[in-house]
Amino acid sequence: MKSPEIFEAKSGGKEKEAVVSIHMEETQSNFFKRNKEFLEHYMGDSSVEILEAPPNLPTPFGGVDLENGKMYVKPSFFTGKGYSEGKAMVCTLHEYEHIKELFELLSRKGGEKAWKAHQAEMKSKQRLHILDNCVGDIKMNRAVIKRAPSLKETKNNLYEEDLFPEDDMTKMPKHLQFAQAILRKKSLSNRTTITAPEVQAEIDRLEGIKNSAGISVIDYATAPETPMDMRLELQKAYLREPYEKFFEEDVKEKKDKENPENKDGESGDEGDQNESIGDAEGDEDKDKEGKNKKEKADGGRKKKGERGEKNPEDYFKKEYEEWEKNNTEPLPMKDIEKAVEDFLKAKKKEKTADEMIEEAYANAEGVTVEELREYRSFWREIEDIENPETNEKIVEELREIFRRIVAERKKKTLASKLPVSEGEILAYPAEAVTQIKAGVREPEVWQTLEPKEKPKELYGNFDVTIVPDRSFSMKGEKAEEQRKTAALLLEALKEFADLIDEERIDLEYDLNVRTECWSFGDDEQVEMLKPLGREMTEKQRVHIYKTLADTPGDSTKDFSALEKIFEGVSEDDWEKIKNGVLRKIIIVLSDGESDDASRVKEVLNKFRERDVAVIGIGITKAGKAIRNTYAPDGLVCEEASNLASTVGALLEKYLEEINGKK
Repeated sequence: MKSPEIFEAKSGGKEKEAVVSIHMEETQSNFFKRNKEFLEHYMGDSSVEILEAPPNLPTPFGGVDLENGKMYVKPSFFTGKGYSEGKAMVCTLHEYEHIKELFELLSRKGGEKAWKAHQAEMKSKQRLHILDNCVGDIKMNRAVIKRAPSLKETKNNLYEEDLFPEDDMTKMPKHLQFAQAILRKKSLSNRTTITAPEVQAEIDRLEGIKNSAGISVIDYATAPETPMDMRLELQKAYLREPYEKFFEEDVKEKKDKENPENKDGESGDEGDQNESIGDAEGDEDKDKEGKNKKEKADGGRKKKGERGEKNPEDYFKKEYEEWEKNNTEPLPMKDIEKAVEDFLKAKKKEKTADEMIEEAYANAEGVTVEELREYRSFWREIEDIENPETNEKIVEELREIFRRIVAERKKKTLASKLPVSEGEILAYPAEAVTQIKAGVREPEVWQTLEPKEKPKELYGNFDVTIVPDRSFSMKGEKAEEQRKTAALLLEALKEFADLIDEERIDLEYDLNVRTECWSFGDDEQVEMLKPLGREMTEKQRVHIYKTLADTPGDSTKDFSALEKIFEGVSEDDWEKIKNGVLRKIIIVLSDGESDDASRVKEVLNKFRERDVAVIGIGITKAGKAIRNTYAPDGLVCEEASNLASTVGALLEKYLEEINGKK
């Protein structure tokens, strides 16, 4: 229910309006105080934050500052509609997800172009704006519930009680049925949504377009992880055609009702859709040049409402106004456009010396500044990952092993021993005098130097290849954790190689560390992402980071990647492995069963016969088949969030071997 104060404000004078304003401000502040911890947890480390709107902000809802990553909110915008505080929270977070999606789009290369093209379309055709709103709302709702599952019931109540209380949509034009039914079905799966049979058939057809993981095109487009530009492309590719088909049918139906004589199809062609049927004039009203006499009298200027000026969307003006009324956008589009303009201007502002240096470095490395910053932020997140068994950061544990390995390989030095009874240096002369006077024949007052014990035979080379899975079933958390794991392994070993370079002059037993990265999925995803080598360039980092975020494959062809890796090993390296001077490790990650387990086992035997370790790690229980396929070196990481620590521990194990193989 709406609060009494709000009703009074509508019927009272300025004094009551002032009282209501103060009440609203107090309620707003209390909203943020009560939900402070929840909002902080919800936002996490996002680049956009939710803040209480200052009292002097003129807009009803709040505002957005994309340049500084802030969204200002007045919860009273929703409570004023009679929504409970819980529903107001759902609506607030829903708008936040819209702003965050836009911010992420504009922050990426090509984002400005995609945004401007999208806006031009939305302004040109109101019906496209409605479709986009419905599809986008599904994604935002899913994002809210993913971050805050406890709000699911509140969200359902909001849609059932306030936004879509009616099950039957058949009175709407079919194109609006199509757009709104998709949103309602995804928002209220527990309720029946009734549409025209042909509309339902089209929705069913789209739900049937699935990938190998069983995810429909609608669910893929509206997944929280799907970037905005990808969502828009999928809307165009799959939803636009049936939507426009229904629109044309609706237009023809409207025309036929206005002009029954045209039911045979005379007005159904594309060219007639822009004509105003009710204003059509007969041939007797045209002069011999074919011009409308009224048009000629007005100097040839056509006026709104005359023949040729009617927009087909005008047939649905009432329905569109009803939609806008029930789906008022809290942030007016002019405010969004102003925020986007300010954001884009800020991106192009005069750069500082440090920014110019950063840009020059990025250009030299073949990446953008935005890509460089995004990757560095990603790496800082990885550095904080802890080993759940030790509560220590995995990177630090690896660094400690690196230091120990290097220390054990340094040139032999003389080790000091004291006190001893014989030696080269009299370390304690006073003690010597005292003990000799006391009758001690061989006092332990000497210091001697002796060489350190010769270390065990050591490996001179250490290669690690990581092979991530880019099949579609990896989409979401698994893909993100796999991406972190690959970066952890490659970056840690790059640090190890750099440390060796720094200490090389003092090493008696040299060591070379190389890394390699491949991926698999379909044939298109079986590719080398980083060649075997000591280097790790910024371009390679960004390439791997971006590529592993994309998991489009419909297959699991791990065997194909392994076969190519085997074929790529040089004869020189095979000889080094045979002679015990090269240790080679291959780590395969996957969340599913291989398309050909027999081919995997065949290539595994080839590797193992030549003393190359190939380990398969199944991600979640879905990857349990790996335990058998890669036996005896197959294991399962049941929690995707533990993947990095699992691979980190595996790396530690094999690192320990390179300083003590025999």
